[in-house]
Amino acid sequence: MGNRVVVNVRLELSEALAHDDALRSGLAGENGEHDLLRSAGAADLAWGRLYEGHVNALQLIARLGTQRQRRSAEDDAGAGRLFGVWNTQAADGVRTVACESPGIALAGRKTFASGAGRVARAIITITLPDGTAQLAVVPMDRVRTTIDRSFWRPYGMEASESFAVDFSGVQLHAEDLLGLPGDYERSPWFTAGASRFVAVQTGGIEQLVSDFGAFLRRRDQHEDPIQLTRFGECVVAARTAELWTNACAEAWLHYDGVRSEIAESELLVTVDAARSAVERCALDVAERVERGVGARGLLETEPFARRLRDLRMYLRQPAIDATLLRVAGSSLTPRAIA
Repeated sequence: MGNRVVVNVRLELSEALAHDDALRSGLAGENGEHDLLRSAGAADLAWGRLYEGHVNALQLIARLGTQRQRRSAEDDAGAGRLFGVWNTQAADGVRTVACESPGIALAGRKTFASGAGRVARAIITITLPDGTAQLAVVPMDRVRTTIDRSFWRPYGMEASESFAVDFSGVQLHAEDLLGLPGDYERSPWFTAGASRFVAVQTGGIEQLVSDFGAFLRRRDQHEDPIQLTRFGECVVAARTAELWTNACAEAWLHYDGVRSEIAESELLVTVDAARSAVERCALDVAERVERGVGARGLLETEPFARRLRDLRMYLRQPAIDATLLRVAGSSLTPRAIA
């Protein structure tokens, strides 16, 4: 585990928040970011989700923010304030209802707003009249929003508190806007940013395998050939997930250093492939752990039931099938085949 992540991530991730370097560089492959995300996921997937959003937000501010915004974010992060990125919405999503200099008025709500009630600085997407998306940094302690906790009745990841948040009536100033319209979805940062949650998922897989091994030893099943086979398959899957996470980190480092079209293409296909590969690893591990620990191991006195629910829920990221289409398409180009 990364030594800058507190062992008990439930303690508000205070140490990680105060010492996070994402804001200083804005580069996705630097500062051992993926190792920190893996460590957070191993400690607790729900809190790993919050830390992933925190890192994402700081990188957005580092890349798109003004000097004043970067300085303010550094002060907030240093004080242990949690950042988040909320872009998911339904038909009643956040939009402008008035655009008057020097600010805008909002209506609508965000769904799956992880950390709602805990996040102090929320980066949200706002739909402008022309349909483009504008980012804004919302100081949640200085505006009045409505949190709908009834929205979040999940199968897993309950502790991420991914409620719905209504921003109707919120007034933002020009200095709250981050970057230009359309910046949020620019390539490769939007698509390849998925490497962050891949790292968190990998940490969750590794911890699940570690717990499974400890369970077998406690119950004197560590020499049972059937259990050993299951455990060996889990070890291979966890190692595979780790290798794909490392490949993502290396691809980001290469892109950060080169910024070429080829490096961008390699980064995108690596992250897309990692998403699918790590999902498969997670599902394989979950099935074998469930069989290996049996009904007794799935009692709430053991760690498996919650970890399995959280992992299966966290795997449900958007457009996972589309990643395979892009990987296949990239691998069938004349240059790739040659």
